Parts: sequence; C-alpha cells; structure tokens
Amino acid sequence: MNTIKYINSCCWHDSTFAENASFIEDNGDIVLRIQHAENYVIRCKNYIGLSYIGHWEEGVIESIKVEGEGDLMKESLNTIRHLNGKPPYSNLCRQMHDNWYQLNIKMIDGVVFKVVCESVILEHEQTKDTC
Repeated sequence: MNTIKYINSCCWHDSTFAENASFIEDNGDIVLRIQHAENYVIRCKNYIGLSYIGHWEEGVIESIKVEGEGDLMKESLNTIRHLNGKPPYSNLCRQMHDNWYQLNIKMIDGVVFKVVCESVILEHEQTKDTC
C-alpha cells in the first residue's frame, strides 16, 4: 500500500510523540517517533518548512494526514523564492517544481504540527514503505 494512503487511512487517535527524540533533524530530514499500538517512525525527507506553534500540555495526537498542498507549503515555497531570487538556486538537488507534501499532525488540543517535505517514509518495525 502507498505510504500516504496508509498514513491517511490509519486511525492515529490517542497516539503520542515518543518520549525519546519526538522529532529530530537528521541530514535534512525531520524524524518523528510516534507511539501508537506499536512504535512508528515517520521520516520527512528533504524538508523545507516546519511549524509547531501553541504547544501547551497536551501531547496526544488526534490525526495524521499527508496532503499534496497546504498553507505551510505555499508559505515555505514563497519564502524560498523571496530569499533566493530567481532560479536556479544553489541547491540543485531540489527543484521548486518538484512534488511536495505537507504532513499535518493534529493534537487533541487543536495545535497542528506541520512539515513540508519531498517525500514521507513510514517505518514500522522491519517494514519500510516509501511514497
């Protein structure tokens, strides 16, 4: 099954960020450790935007969705264009016209953790799926 379809169809309610290294940067990736019925790792490859504003006490996840568009994606791409001028940019590994994904993790208190990246990888025990 496609990773995005799997993430979007899974019931993540009452999951939490794992206590050890909930989200970390690893060579241009954001790595999220999530405790569900079992432990999962969501790796956001080559991220260009990250937002997590308003965290208070709740660490319980309501839902996780991956979308092909979103407000943080638009803001991230516009900021890159503004700060770097006209293409080509110095980093030729990424292109503005590449497909981008926005991962949205909604907490039960309404706060949304967002990451914009090139691809999403879900790791569960020995299984690794990529989209």
